[in-house]
Amino acid sequence: MKPRLLILVLTLSTAFAAAAQQSSLLGFGNSEPHSLRMLVDQPPTSRDLIAGCRHLALDIDAVGFFYDAEYATSMAKGYTVAGFRLSPTLAYGINERAQLRIGFNATAFAGLDSLYRLRPTLSLVYAPTKWLTLVTGTIYGSHSHRLDAPVYDPSRWIFNYQEDGLQILTKTKIWNSDTWLDWQHYLTPWTPDQERFTMGTNHTISLLRFVKSDSSHSFAKPIAGPCIIERYTKDRIWAVDIPAHFIASHRGGEIKTIDTNTVTTFNEKIGLWLSFMRGRNMRPSRSWTLDLPVYFYHLEDNTLDHGGKAFYPTLSFDYRNYAHSLGIGWSARAAVGYWHGDHYFSAHGSPAFWSANAYSAQHIPQSTSLARTSDIRNLLTFSAAYEHEFEGLNLGLQADICFDLDLRKTDLFVGFYMRFKERFLLF
Repeated sequence: MKPRLLILVLTLSTAFAAAAQQSSLLGFGNSEPHSLRMLVDQPPTSRDLIAGCRHLALDIDAVGFFYDAEYATSMAKGYTVAGFRLSPTLAYGINERAQLRIGFNATAFAGLDSLYRLRPTLSLVYAPTKWLTLVTGTIYGSHSHRLDAPVYDPSRWIFNYQEDGLQILTKTKIWNSDTWLDWQHYLTPWTPDQERFTMGTNHTISLLRFVKSDSSHSFAKPIAGPCIIERYTKDRIWAVDIPAHFIASHRGGEIKTIDTNTVTTFNEKIGLWLSFMRGRNMRPSRSWTLDLPVYFYHLEDNTLDHGGKAFYPTLSFDYRNYAHSLGIGWSARAAVGYWHGDHYFSAHGSPAFWSANAYSAQHIPQSTSLARTSDIRNLLTFSAAYEHEFEGLNLGLQADICFDLDLRKTDLFVGFYMRFKERFLLF
């Protein structure tokens, strides 16, 4: 990986942000994660930084999880994991624009006598404007990058949750972006080892947005005892958004004395989101989204394997019922899609979407029978998710099905999560 490439991506992201500076209002389509919302971590907002200035707080984040991956195809072996993660963090407001966060991530799996992973965390968060946030140290990674399964395997949230490096986040009215560098393995000078890191940039541009609002009204209803009065707007929103990302995963080193290749894999995506939402500020709200993405994959060394591509149209329906003033409510989501992949591969993506190719056959241990698998994959995918928030305690259940139309085999993935997040002000 050339350093000039990283510098170019970071510079373009910052320059584009300055050109597109708007208010920090999120659009509809570009705020939608491709996973459970309760698993997405958010950096502090400008309001949070102002409120926490010169204060020390303790953030407690505890998650219990169960995940079952049943692979019927030959791309990977199935497994089941149950466990928990504890992530306490001390957050100190340096000033009205910066925050220091220090803590650790401890992950344990049921059936192991010791911790699966224990890592310290340290983040410096700096938000010079309402639309720009810079993070160094432990970044907001994993599902917070808002990548879908062909690029980011949902199980990485369990096994590779923490990411350390650099991050640039922008949030404007017409454009959201996330540009990051995750350094996974440091190469000590003059050692026969390989460095490993991933860099990426993810952008969503609001191309068109039409809002039709009915008259606003107050709605009073006894919820959990007291009578809560909330103001709602019966909005109808039509939106067209363009999502695009670029991700490079590098493995290499200056001293080539080991029997592995120095290689960089690239994954790109460009697509179109067509969305309709009814009741943005009304409880309940309903939304429909048609996602039309195209994926590309290639290697830096074209002699090892030629590139690939895929097309993945998806239709989803989202239903939300939240009482925002109380922080309680629930949501449900269902999606159906068709995947057509030709020699497609992603270093961090779900094996359910891989095609047979030379690189994965040589360097991915799970794929033991790729020689008997076609380079073309046609899948029908089904996904269903349910989330419930109980005043700080979040519960989530997600199930995904990938049916191979050629092999007549089905991969099944089920995840159950309970997450508690709370802030305690120390002084």
